[in-house]
Amino acid sequence: MLSNISKALSEGEFESDVYLSLDEIQINHEKLILTIIVTYEEDDEPLQVWQVTCSEYRGHKLNVNYFEEFEVLEDHVFLWEYNYNSADLFFKGVCKNVSQTIGELFVGHSNMVDGQLPLETYLNNNYNTIDIRRLLTQGEGLFSTGPVNVMKVYEKILSNSGLKTSIIEFPNNDCTKYKIFMFGDSYVVAEDFDAFQIM
Repeated sequence: MLSNISKALSEGEFESDVYLSLDEIQINHEKLILTIIVTYEEDDEPLQVWQVTCSEYRGHKLNVNYFEEFEVLEDHVFLWEYNYNSADLFFKGVCKNVSQTIGELFVGHSNMVDGQLPLETYLNNNYNTIDIRRLLTQGEGLFSTGPVNVMKVYEKILSNSGLKTSIIEFPNNDCTKYKIFMFGDSYVVAEDFDAFQIM
């Protein structure tokens, strides 16, 4: 795991605070290999160099900004699409109050994902349904596709708005439980993470 980086940093004898940054990215089949360097704030000379191997990686957002903290989590909104069953949410009928329903969907979604994903992430935004208002006033159809836990929140709101709803759930045949490595503004979703000090 990555605890050996924390241990090395806490036990290291440094003249002042150190910063970490992403220096290099390699992709090798299903592995993403990150090279992370440890430096002083005003000096680019590496004090330590680490390679983090992200096995069976599935998603990432990477930038080269400095960071001081990192963590590996087993539960995070960015993991839901990998660790939960996916589902389609269908609706039929006339929405009682479209503006109120949009507001409730926005608040329910934002609270659930802690503001980390926009509401549009899972909505059925095809050429016939350019926006959520049009989607809700078309009378019937596919409302959204995404992790089943999110679809159930949407379903409750739509049902309370007078719409008939149904969910079709698709079992996740991948029994792997993915984790997320978060550092600064970056993250990687993968099965596991191993760190090795190379300098």
